[in-house]
Amino acid sequence: MTDMQTHDQLVVERPGLRAHRVLRAAAGATAALLVADLATRAYHHYDPIPTVRELVNVDVEANLATWWNSTLLLAVTGMALTAALLSGRDVRPGRLSWLGLAAATALLSIDETVSLHERLGEVGKSWKEWAGGSLPTHAWVLPGAVLAVVGTVCAVLWARKLPRDLRYGLLGALAVYLGGALVIEAINGWSHANGHSTSLMLGTIVEEGFEMSGCLVALAVLSRYVMLERDPASGRATVRLREG
Repeated sequence: MTDMQTHDQLVVERPGLRAHRVLRAAAGATAALLVADLATRAYHHYDPIPTVRELVNVDVEANLATWWNSTLLLAVTGMALTAALLSGRDVRPGRLSWLGLAAATALLSIDETVSLHERLGEVGKSWKEWAGGSLPTHAWVLPGAVLAVVGTVCAVLWARKLPRDLRYGLLGALAVYLGGALVIEAINGWSHANGHSTSLMLGTIVEEGFEMSGCLVALAVLSRYVMLERDPASGRATVRLREG
């Protein structure tokens, strides 16, 4: 390999390395935010710091934690929109499929900000009254689980058109996200109803960690499909979809 060939190869690889650095930075920011929540929670117990505590509390809305989770979801939306713009007529999955993924993650991002899922609580309460039973967790979990099942089925059908690594990666990201948003949240609802404050505290951190990790996995997977490169001849950055 000549020096020129080596140089050209390095020019193409550098954007990929930068993408990995960005993902590592995002993962580090996520870990730092979760540690900050745990640390300020412990400190606040002995010496109240309400302003700082509210800023990083993963269990409340309209703060740094909510913004970061919403930002990660919007990043996935952006990657999906980029894939939609780059998809031609003969590319599978097609443009509409990527737009569907973008719409779903954008909706989840909005939910992080305005808590749309909690509006399902009224539906859950009406189901509970109709069945004449009790629900040992948050009222919205049952209708939320129904929506999650429908969404998962649609995701599996959609992912069949993807290359194997992309298919398994995105479905894995979905599993991690739903594991936090639904399964761990259901356990947290039970902990809250039964007064288990310690398990609720730890469960909330785990829940948010799962949701953010699901987004990070999705971004890592999509960055291998939506590729940023620099043309060695012109020096211009280009974005393209991976072939195969």
